[in-house]
Amino acid sequence: MQQQLTDDELKGEMMIFDSIVDLFPEPRRSLVKKMMEGPVGQAYFIAPASSRLEFHSCFPSGLLVHSVNVVKNLRRIAKALSPGKYDDATLGFVGLFHDLGKAGDGTQEMYLPEQSEWHRNKLGQMYQINKDLQYMPTSERGLYVLQKNGIEVSTDEYLAIRLNDGMYDQTNKNYAMKEPGLALLVHFADRWSCELEKS
Repeated sequence: MQQQLTDDELKGEMMIFDSIVDLFPEPRRSLVKKMMEGPVGQAYFIAPASSRLEFHSCFPSGLLVHSVNVVKNLRRIAKALSPGKYDDATLGFVGLFHDLGKAGDGTQEMYLPEQSEWHRNKLGQMYQINKDLQYMPTSERGLYVLQKNGIEVSTDEYLAIRLNDGMYDQTNKNYAMKEPGLALLVHFADRWSCELEKS
């Protein structure tokens, strides 16, 4: 059965999201807030984090829940493995936006509700991937959306977002055993969050 957030749960997740964004230095904070008030934010706040019930956070606003979980776990992991190396604003930024591309490109959403009752009931496939957006990998789409909205990223942030799927993504193989620290931490936090959300 597909999970649904209550209004209070959604409000709580939104408050956490806003508190993380408030940590960002200017002009990033204002640019992010402006982006999230438009079509990108509208899609982000309703998007699932995955397309099938067997995966993580496959429900409306699942992307928000997953991203907030990644920030929480990223802070814990970074504190344990590299204390003091990354500030909360950096960890919050890459955690919230590591999967930004799952919200689409600002003109189209990535996840479209599955119309087939058979797919929903027999396979647990609740969403289809928008075929018009498959030309660009999710991480690259997220980076594209950020730059389209004038939000600059550092090299570490770029690679943390770009490599968040680790070596599960074939296009990341050139980085094997050479991943920068922040990218590894984001990948660890992302994977751990996925496991917790599936259980």
